[in-house]
Parts: sequence; structure tokens; C-alpha cells
Amino acid sequence: MERLPEIENLGVGVVLVGNGPPSALAAFARSMSLQGRRVTVVTDPSLASYRIAGLLRPRMHGLRAVIEMLQALGAGYRHRRRAGDALQLGGCVLVDDAGRVVYHHRSGSPGDLADPNDIVQAAMALLVERRAAGRRV
Repeated sequence: MERLPEIENLGVGVVLVGNGPPSALAAFARSMSLQGRRVTVVTDPSLASYRIAGLLRPRMHGLRAVIEMLQALGAGYRHRRRAGDALQLGGCVLVDDAGRVVYHHRSGSPGDLADPNDIVQAAMALLVERRAAGRRV
């Protein structure tokens, strides 16, 4: 979220996919301060999009998840009640307008988040590629 303004300025559309009930979307958008942002928030309780993206859903989170949770608490993160499947791990997929995957991060644990620098770098590389091909951005 910290680099979201840069991604928006590059003209990249952002879609956040959750897996909770549709009734939880508005509260999520508020908690993440997404009002007025170029972000679409959707939900997929069936987890079909997660499977298609190759995202993991372990039977249980192990010791690494406990360590990450303690580190997050120590850094001031406040645990919130989750809506949806708490075992489903996330990730980040950057897809160009032709449907080609140009960046893919699959979380291996709850605290294994995509590096925002990598996301911005992939978006910038896509922008450079499009401009070099003479396509409008």
C-alpha cells in the first residue's frame, strides 16, 4: 500500500481480491483507506481465482507464521478479525493488457508479502516496453 500512489501514477489498474463475504468489502476498503483510490476491491469466497493464480492454501500455518505474527505484533501491527478463509495465502500478480503475466509473487506464509519495490519495478518495465513498442500508455 505504501507505493500505491506510484503504481496509480504509472496507469496500472489495481484489483485486490479477498475471499471473505461480499458484506466485508466496504469495511476492508475503509480500513485500508482506499476511498478515492484507483483500486477495485472484489471477493472470491470460492477461492477459484486463488487456485488459478497458483496461490497456496496450507492445511495449517507452521512455526514460521507464528514467528511472523510475533514480529508483526512487535512492530505495532494490531491483529484484526479476518473475514474469509484465514488459511488461504495471498500473492501479487501483474498482468498486462494482453493477458501476459509480467510479475508473480506467491506467498509462502502469511507474512511473506510481495516486495513493493519489485511491483513498482515490474510496472515501470512494462511501461518502458509499451513505450518502446510505440503503444500508448
